[in-house]
Amino acid sequence: MTTANVKMTVRNRTALFWNLAFPLLFIVLFGFLIGNDSFSFDVGIVGADSSPIAHAITAEMQQTDGFSVKTGTEDAEMTALRDGRRSVVVVFSAEAGDQVHANVYWDQSNPQQGSIALSAVRQFLSEANASITGGVPAIDVQVQAVDSKALRYIDFFVPGVLALSLMNSGMIGLASAFVTYRERGILRRIKATPFPLSSFIGARITSQLFVSVTQAIVLVGAGMLLFDLRINGNPLYILVMVILGSLAFLSLGFVIAAFARNQEAADSIANAFSFPMMFLSGIFFPVDSAPEWLQPIMRLIPLRYLADGLRDLMVRNAGLTDVWPELLIMAATGVIGFLLALRFFRWDTT
Repeated sequence: MTTANVKMTVRNRTALFWNLAFPLLFIVLFGFLIGNDSFSFDVGIVGADSSPIAHAITAEMQQTDGFSVKTGTEDAEMTALRDGRRSVVVVFSAEAGDQVHANVYWDQSNPQQGSIALSAVRQFLSEANASITGGVPAIDVQVQAVDSKALRYIDFFVPGVLALSLMNSGMIGLASAFVTYRERGILRRIKATPFPLSSFIGARITSQLFVSVTQAIVLVGAGMLLFDLRINGNPLYILVMVILGSLAFLSLGFVIAAFARNQEAADSIANAFSFPMMFLSGIFFPVDSAPEWLQPIMRLIPLRYLADGLRDLMVRNAGLTDVWPELLIMAATGVIGFLLALRFFRWDTT
């Protein structure tokens, strides 16, 4: 009996995928995305040449793992901090005598990451001061908080999860449903009636769009209620992106249904496309944080553009003209998908 059950499990491709392939894929893709790299903070330095001590500290910080150091004017570095391109800015200034002042500005709009970066910089300054001056406190450190316009992780994450849910419900849900209809002969019987097939398909698409809009309302509402998600954009613009993105992945669902012979095959094909897209489209991590050799591949994935478009519209207060590349890619994906489905879709199992 045990042997028989093992054989049944091995023959079940869906079970094999969830038990073996999915965990392996999870490890491999996340390994490529995050690798073994340590976390690095972007630190801006102003006045590095204001004194020998400031110069020595800046040079030492540039050689220290964990800091990505940029030097510039105070206006430029403070602008970068407010735009979210710096975690901390250190402004050195020297007065008469050996005393060096270091004003340390940190981003309090992202308190978790900002406080960690601030702690790391303060510890470094303390240790560098002791090393360079032999323990004599030659640096006067003052800390000031700044509110930036940077995305918090929740602001980055929720639009990505919304894009992911639109892909899953559109591509996986529709493909599975239509293959089931075909296997049970429902499509063949509908085709034999006076009821227009276009009306049947249109009703299915309309119902799926209703589900997509409901998903958006629920997910965004939960993010706002539980995690103070900031929605700065026009709701109508967000709705346009949700509908266009949903149509794009509905078209891919029709393509999968066109080629899949049964529901198990439809699930396998949908999983083969959806899981790589889930990990390689910047849903969990920014595309720019991935290895350089992987980034060109990630930029070919439609889900990436839906997620980016939703982020721009929801939290960056972008207009439709600002996200026209994302809208164009969603529209092109939808048109190509529906044309392929129209060419290859089968209404019965023969």
